Amino acid sequence: MRRPVFIDTDVGLGTPGAEIDDGAALLVLLRAPQVTVVGCGSVHGNVEIEAADHNLRRILAAEDRGDLPVGRGAALPLLEDPAWFANWKAGYGPTEPLPGSGGLPPTAALLIDAARAHPGALTVLAVGPLTNLALAARLAPDIVPLVREVVTMGGAFGGEDDAAQATTAEFNARCDPEAAAIVLGAGWPVRCFGLEITRRVHFSRADFAGLTDTQAVPALLKRQASGWIDRVEAQGWEHDGCSLHDAVAAAALVDETLAQYRAGEVSVELTERGRRGCMQLRPRADGRVRVAVDLDVARCKHTIWSAVAGS
Repeated sequence: MRRPVFIDTDVGLGTPGAEIDDGAALLVLLRAPQVTVVGCGSVHGNVEIEAADHNLRRILAAEDRGDLPVGRGAALPLLEDPAWFANWKAGYGPTEPLPGSGGLPPTAALLIDAARAHPGALTVLAVGPLTNLALAARLAPDIVPLVREVVTMGGAFGGEDDAAQATTAEFNARCDPEAAAIVLGAGWPVRCFGLEITRRVHFSRADFAGLTDTQAVPALLKRQASGWIDRVEAQGWEHDGCSLHDAVAAAALVDETLAQYRAGEVSVELTERGRRGCMQLRPRADGRVRVAVDLDVARCKHTIWSAVAGS
């Protein structure tokens, strides 16, 4: 049976200079025979909320899923000042507007409705800051036991030892540390894919150059990949290509055998200046959060690229 999935994303594919991995994650799930996407929503993060709205709806329309319920998510974090990311966003090109974004319901409300409509069955893929999920859990705590699982790309844990932690915060967690703390402590099952795992899944410039020009979303991914790779290579983060972080979480949602996990409790740093959003895993056999500690990289790449390339 197809599993119902709700996607929460700060999708940047469609905004020149912005990250492309969330667009690939959408393709993985929209094209997967194992799941049925029952709703999607935008959230602040990689791009401003208006751009995320346009990008999300454009991808859905291109994939003939314009029928899906779409929400407009939180434009700002719960408390964090997003000014720290302004210089990076200044390097973006303009997002082509897509008519019809007015009147979208709040993403948190759509998520609440989806959880109640699919009790015990809904999986949520969260590949942006966790603001919408935190709002949903606080507005309607009755949905927490109804959600089968939250799968999230977020955090960095630094290694596999019992005190695994990172010294700097991953982007999604840094954008809204309070939301991350709420979601990771809410009580629903969570699978978490940190940077130390997702950066293992790397695609080259040649991979992107070989994508088709006949399908709208892969063609857009192909066009935008070069500019994104230029930016990450200039920072020293990647070489000859880039990782598709969000798509790793999507692939692991589709195929639950791709990764190995360590269960426990995850704490999020909220007070220490310069470390807000840093996470620490404290292993516990009965922990509701499972952090990925290993990955079948070859199979994960195949799952992602089969969807992205349409093969």
